[in-house]
Amino acid sequence: MSLLYDFAFIFVALFALGFTIFIHELGHFLAARRRGLLITRFSVGFGPKIFGWTRNGVEYRLSAIPFGGYVALPQLVDMGRLEGKEEKDGERKPFKSWDEEEENQKEKPLPKISYTDKMLVSVMGAVFNILLAFALACVLSLFGYDVPDSQLTTKVGYVSENVERWNPFTEKGEEVTGPAKRAGILINDQIISVDGAPVENFMDIQNRIVTGKQRTAEGRRLVNLTILRDKEQQQIEVFPEIVGSEGIRYIGIGPKETFFIDSLEPDMPAINAGLEVGDQPVRIDDQEIYSFVQLVSYLSSTEANQTISFTVRKGGENGEEMTYQLSPVEKEIGEGSEATTRKLIGFRPKAKIITTYPNPFVLIMRRVNDMYLTLSGLVSPQSDVKLRNMSGPVGIVNHLSIFAKIGFKKLLWFVVFINVNLAILNLLPIPVLDGGHMLFATIEKIRGQPLPLPFLERAQMLFVVLLFSFMLYVTFFDVQRIVPF
Repeated sequence: MSLLYDFAFIFVALFALGFTIFIHELGHFLAARRRGLLITRFSVGFGPKIFGWTRNGVEYRLSAIPFGGYVALPQLVDMGRLEGKEEKDGERKPFKSWDEEEENQKEKPLPKISYTDKMLVSVMGAVFNILLAFALACVLSLFGYDVPDSQLTTKVGYVSENVERWNPFTEKGEEVTGPAKRAGILINDQIISVDGAPVENFMDIQNRIVTGKQRTAEGRRLVNLTILRDKEQQQIEVFPEIVGSEGIRYIGIGPKETFFIDSLEPDMPAINAGLEVGDQPVRIDDQEIYSFVQLVSYLSSTEANQTISFTVRKGGENGEEMTYQLSPVEKEIGEGSEATTRKLIGFRPKAKIITTYPNPFVLIMRRVNDMYLTLSGLVSPQSDVKLRNMSGPVGIVNHLSIFAKIGFKKLLWFVVFINVNLAILNLLPIPVLDGGHMLFATIEKIRGQPLPLPFLERAQMLFVVLLFSFMLYVTFFDVQRIVPF
């Protein structure tokens, strides 16, 4: 049953990805038809045909490799040639068109198309993805989008005492003092900007740290934070560590959050003391609780058989405060090599959920900004963003299936993200991509004559090989993240 359950959400994920690709290619198709261009094929996917049909001279088909698609336009560089379906002698051949009156096919010279035609047809795939993203963002704005309150704050709720700095030579982590701890960042500090850029929520903070490009004159990684502490702004320099095998910049902070007791474990201190589901933890030994991670860290620092004061609001945020005396117990969690011993009081937390109604324009622009940060980090030698950090088709499907399990609105949010990313990536001036077609069209416009067909085909083929090599590369790391070796 579990396997069928997982497969169902994988199917939903594949459908969502396929629909995104379909919308992209539909943009090209409708623009080409509107401008009177010859269309020979509309394919969702690459490679061998699974099934399809032909109507009015256009072949519509679903192909075996579902992570892409194309509209074959012989007046541009025809993707059909790259699949070995067309002539390759370097000459633009006549084409066969459907004559409705004579109900037979006849050969015609291939008409030339204008620069405007090329640019409009090339850009409309990205335009349709943005339109789809905007439509879905409007749905989220209308019906609301539930997020934990920790995603909306810029206040620090946890500062790591130690982090595991990645050692590429031993391929293991080595424990060092947390960068934020070293820099003097405190719980409840409010982060206003990262490297001079204002931040609106904790996701902004994390994205800008991960994609950061700041370094000292000696080459040491650097993050400049502007914080608000006791109503005064302060500038703090933090020197991040690289953690994990993927080499992510990390400073060791977490967001402030509101959480409640979701469930109680039997025969544990919490239930034995009288704590109840729905209670909100607020203080431990007269220290304010700002996050569940902070609470766990504090419990781990207690002595054996130590009694702590644990204050909660009964029934939630508006309840009466009540303080309990209880002693954490050591308990093994995890299995096998993952097993570890921790001091616990025996409850599971539930985050406070806030329903937001995001502005569609703001949501789209945030996704554009996130993509800009990723791409700029990818090309900067000062950044630690690498190709291996990106997700390929397998990673995207995996994330889509996860979000589908969480809920329909979460799935819509991620589809918005994917559509914006796909639009931007396709506009990059790289052959095979739409931006490459626009680049070649612009070069032809400037030089006043077409580029040689053999050159265009070789460039397309070269970058097709590079594109699929890249997809295989990121797929390897996607699989490694999903099923660690």
